[in-house]
Amino acid sequence: MKTFLLFIIGFFFIAFSTLAQDNRPDRLGIGIGPSILYGDNTGKLRKLKYKVLPVISLDYNKKIETFFDVKATFGYQIVNSGDFLFPSQITKIAAADLPHAFSGHILYGDVMPIYHFNPDQSGYLPALIKVYTGLGIGYFQSNRTDEKLILNDTGNRTETYPASDSGIYFPVRVGIYKNLPSDAEIGVEGSLIISPFSEMEGNDQQKKMFKSDMLVQLQFYYRIYIGK
Repeated sequence: MKTFLLFIIGFFFIAFSTLAQDNRPDRLGIGIGPSILYGDNTGKLRKLKYKVLPVISLDYNKKIETFFDVKATFGYQIVNSGDFLFPSQITKIAAADLPHAFSGHILYGDVMPIYHFNPDQSGYLPALIKVYTGLGIGYFQSNRTDEKLILNDTGNRTETYPASDSGIYFPVRVGIYKNLPSDAEIGVEGSLIISPFSEMEGNDQQKKMFKSDMLVQLQFYYRIYIGK
């Protein structure tokens, strides 16, 4: 009986000593991972054929209260149309005086509120893996070298030229992370960056399943705690 009581006392001592204290700090992070650009001339959705290229970003998370943060993100994504179009498709795009191929990069920045599904709270044991999501608004700048087929009677030719577009977008993010003992955390974040006016890749034929251009990203994050 004495051993049993000591076990119970020891169990509750360990449990209460590890209770979360609702002390999520502000965080500064860097992320990197694979990404694609969903556009009018960038691949085939039904066959999942896209040019996969890297994206890198920096973010700052400011705690508002137990369940909410405000997150600012700045990123750089390399983009390329790939080579997925048939000659007949390229001819149709050329007839509309639009580029059929491109390469370049997109710079973007946004702000969003973040909701934590299972944050640390006083009186509760902390979860090993935390989950969050958010919806925000941002602005992008797309800088590219576009490629266009020029149709004429004497023979077709291909023209390349610098091009750029910019506009607003709406980011949607879902992420998970794990606290580290070294005042830091690691995590994975999926992002869908939606341009409602289809301006990211210079082709607005609207021949795709979804009208908006979208950046699709999966980034692995390392964040350090600041302001503790």
